[in-house]
Amino acid sequence: MKVTVVDCSVSGHRETYYKQFCRTLLAMGHETSLIAPDGSGLDASIRFEPIRTRRLLALPAGNTLKKKWIVLCNALILCLNLAALHKQLRGIHPDRVFFACLDDMLPTCIPLWLFNRLLPYRWSGLLVQASLPKPRLGIVDARRCLRAKYCTGVGVLNEYAVDELKPFQSHILLFPDFADTSAPNTAYPLREQIRTQANGRNIIALLGSVHTRKGTDLFIQTAGQLPPDAYFFVIAGKSSLDESQEAALQRFAQTHENCLFSLERIPDESCFNALVEESTLLFAVYRNFKGSSNMLTKAALFGKPIIVSQGYCMGHRVDAYHTGMAIGETDPAACATAIEYLCIHPQVLSEARFDLYARDHSTGKLTECFHQLLNDLS
Repeated sequence: MKVTVVDCSVSGHRETYYKQFCRTLLAMGHETSLIAPDGSGLDASIRFEPIRTRRLLALPAGNTLKKKWIVLCNALILCLNLAALHKQLRGIHPDRVFFACLDDMLPTCIPLWLFNRLLPYRWSGLLVQASLPKPRLGIVDARRCLRAKYCTGVGVLNEYAVDELKPFQSHILLFPDFADTSAPNTAYPLREQIRTQANGRNIIALLGSVHTRKGTDLFIQTAGQLPPDAYFFVIAGKSSLDESQEAALQRFAQTHENCLFSLERIPDESCFNALVEESTLLFAVYRNFKGSSNMLTKAALFGKPIIVSQGYCMGHRVDAYHTGMAIGETDPAACATAIEYLCIHPQVLSEARFDLYARDHSTGKLTECFHQLLNDLS
């Protein structure tokens, strides 16, 4: 079967996702092609074409009127992207199309009949964040496209979102939220800098893209509450903060000897894994985040306790696998207590099922997922 994987992302671990999807499909015996930003590191038999879509515009903070305008512009960009993809797929003519991130491809302002014409191939895909934007003035519910004529099923990373999607698509599969398992780069300079400055203290790390929704405010509030001679706080990753927010973070780091904030992109997954390995505890108390994050998988792979927001998917999983603690996302006192408890009493992790979580979210689970999406409904 000819299968084309499509993704329009340009950074982050989405690249890890779409390349692994290609490797899995090739290993299953499918004639595999990829339309995406980058095809490096893949088997030569995988046909690659750079994707010709436009990037969606970032939503501005605050300004409501400008935000509405950007939403409408993005709706138009989505339509143009589908038209561009239609031309690229016509040259490949696959039997199946798999979208590595459906979130960035589902249009919000075209009728379903036109969507079917632009995508006349049997397709499925992964909804990375299954809670899609709700309908609003001038913008229809993107989830209606899951009822499209040629849609054969949808994968999700968040098992708690399945019921919300069932009215739009009955064939829903839980995909593993896997992570890159590259060996840590022990020569990564930032790792050495953290180790030297921490000087034996517990390292509390917020890793990956840096944004207020990642809980940066709670992180620095918590850092100010714990003994600086026992805890060292690290933020590392590409910043999506505005200038004033970055300046505030750097001012905090400059006045607190137990903080190191590097707001530059982590070069690759081996460097990322080096920072995870060096950490004592991972911080992932994201704000109003209902989905899954493969930071849980990173924590499990390296046996690191993790603190997350309670009440959502990540909190439920941490409770179920006993891999850390779930707290209120605006409670620095609870966060400080959780950090101290996990660092001072590591025996509380005796019931942690890190290995089980890592197996449940491994790439080995992908074969069965693709088998069901591509073959069961043939």
